[in-house]
Amino acid sequence: MAFGNNRRPQILCISPAHPPNDPRVLKTIGALAKQYDVRALLPWPVAASMGLLPAYPRLLVRLLVVHPLIIWHLIWHRPRLIHLFMPELLPIALLFRLLGGQVVYEVQENHRLKFDRKPRNRHPIFQTLFDQFDRLVRRYFYFVFTEDSYLTEYHSLALPCAVVHNFPEKTAGRPRSPKRDVVSADSSTIDLCYLGLITNDRGLDTMLAVLNKLENSRLHLFGRMADDCLDELTAFGDRVRWYGHVSQAVAFPIMRQCVAGLALLKPVGDYPDSYPTKLFEYMALGLPVITSNFPLYRSVLENHQCGFCVDPTDVVSLVAHITWLVEHPGEAESLGENGFESVQVYHNWETEANKLLELYQNIDFK
Repeated sequence: MAFGNNRRPQILCISPAHPPNDPRVLKTIGALAKQYDVRALLPWPVAASMGLLPAYPRLLVRLLVVHPLIIWHLIWHRPRLIHLFMPELLPIALLFRLLGGQVVYEVQENHRLKFDRKPRNRHPIFQTLFDQFDRLVRRYFYFVFTEDSYLTEYHSLALPCAVVHNFPEKTAGRPRSPKRDVVSADSSTIDLCYLGLITNDRGLDTMLAVLNKLENSRLHLFGRMADDCLDELTAFGDRVRWYGHVSQAVAFPIMRQCVAGLALLKPVGDYPDSYPTKLFEYMALGLPVITSNFPLYRSVLENHQCGFCVDPTDVVSLVAHITWLVEHPGEAESLGENGFESVQVYHNWETEANKLLELYQNIDFK
């Protein structure tokens, strides 16, 4: 099977399960498109150069319905390289590699540490297959890791790799406005926000406990919610606003006017050793950050003086820190500005995109 022979190598980016308008996927596609002929197969139509895949939450259904469609696209488009965002595609990618194509596998989670904590698709058969294929493809694929800690797990690779953090774009945010016309007409309301997958492991139960103790508080949630968490919201009525997975254009204007961004992940799985993307997105918006007191997180907040690290189960301490931000608006504004500046200088996608392109320069497209 021969693959594309265009002067600009054709790259096919594939994810059958990422949520609509996932920023990391779109940023990767945009960076590669500056130098390559890039197409994408995603579960939603984003642009004319992107193919539409049917969206199914269950892995077994995707294996039976979506994967054959992906194979058809590979035969039809005949790309020189495929860039994967999901481990379920490893068998297809391995066959593609053995037939002469190149593969970049982007590892966004340490699945070995988190498999049994996933809300779905965690059957032992899936885990066994993942383990086997994950070890096999280390001989044949180029790798992109979103965290430095993943290098401990993937320490014996045959081909070059790169760590490309999921930092926000410099233009993704700006210091927040003091106006509160979007989230509330009542300036006494304490608005808090959370962005990302919504589970108790990621702090939902703690955030709700904070609402119970903090009068006039309200929580804005942006992201997909685990099914078993929905019932927990009913008791709070309008004090919890769940928007679902919406675009940044919808979420950011609301988040900018909150008192703080919360990232209260529990010490489970790979969370203590992995940057939560939301941490830097809050900073890019000029929000003070309140996050878990893991050493990795503390290294960011203490170095840049942009928020507080707290025990993610200590509700009393969390309420005290939020109250301090409300009572000291000038200092809170300074924390937000410090975070914003650190993203402009250090923690931004422009720097990380260069690492991605450097890796691609080492790929043999022959």
